[in-house]
Amino acid sequence: MPNTLPEALRAFLTITEIDDSDFFIRKVFERKFGHAPPDFPRHFGAFYRAQDGGSFIAGYSHMRKFEDVYLSGGSCSDGDTIRMFTPEQHALVNAAGGIWFQILKYKFAKLGPDCDAFFGHCGDRRALEVALSAGFELTEHQHLIVHWHKQLSAERKHELKEKIHAI
Repeated sequence: MPNTLPEALRAFLTITEIDDSDFFIRKVFERKFGHAPPDFPRHFGAFYRAQDGGSFIAGYSHMRKFEDVYLSGGSCSDGDTIRMFTPEQHALVNAAGGIWFQILKYKFAKLGPDCDAFFGHCGDRRALEVALSAGFELTEHQHLIVHWHKQLSAERKHELKEKIHAI
């Protein structure tokens, strides 16, 4: 898989799939959502390399396989890590769409061949802006968003949206 991060971010950020969410994600996830992260795959993290060489979780997002699609959720960032960024790093990350945008692009590239679409539930205005800029689209169902990355018929798209909306 090609590196999806812009060259300007690669000196201080990396994105990877994580086998054990409890090891890297638990603290930030519990702070954001009030409970433990999902204990089933697939976990994706953006890691920041600080000036002193230490590595810290900057952002997280989960993908859950559901039949022919992936469900995206549990996305969050760690403000403590983000505050470690230099002003120049902040500017570079913001110019590149942000941490979650970069995680989404990574997930799309890595998982795209394995599914027909990606779905998410998004009620936060700022998160929705990022999701739409990354390629998600609104659906006729409130808060349900979709990223189509394959050529599908209108009937298939409708079928998938209704199936996901039902759950």
